[in-house]
Amino acid sequence: MVDLGTKALILNRIYLRKFNLQDATNLFEYVSNENVTRYLTRNPHKSIEETKAYLSNVVTKYDLYTYRWAICLKENNKVIGTIDVVRLNKENEEAEIGYVLNEKYHNRGYMSEAFNGVINYLFNEVNLKKIKACYQLGNVASKRVMKKCGLKKELYH
Repeated sequence: MVDLGTKALILNRIYLRKFNLQDATNLFEYVSNENVTRYLTRNPHKSIEETKAYLSNVVTKYDLYTYRWAICLKENNKVIGTIDVVRLNKENEEAEIGYVLNEKYHNRGYMSEAFNGVINYLFNEVNLKKIKACYQLGNVASKRVMKKCGLKKELYH
């Protein structure tokens, strides 16, 4: 495994990059939406100030071991989602990916495009051996993204 951190990734209709403090308004648009955050482990943001504080924390933590991207539309540079490594096991060379997308951009293939870009980067440049993702029951859209990106179902006891 090679620690490279969050490298900008240019894809077909989107690009992935590090977050910056100017992303607060676009981020707040989806992290304040209960429909978007209901499957996340954190509550929706109640104010733009909360989002700014969150972003300030995120921006200061970027290093070679952090893999967290803003998903941006090429056409207008708008941040429409987040994709990141939520768990990294360096010993086993595996990562778990988490993601969230602004509801206005669901069902357009953006998340599959982002996830495939991250998968390729993590396998081909970071040299991970395994990539995992989990979804909560009922989150059919997330399940569909994982299947479309080639993840295979594993059962745990």
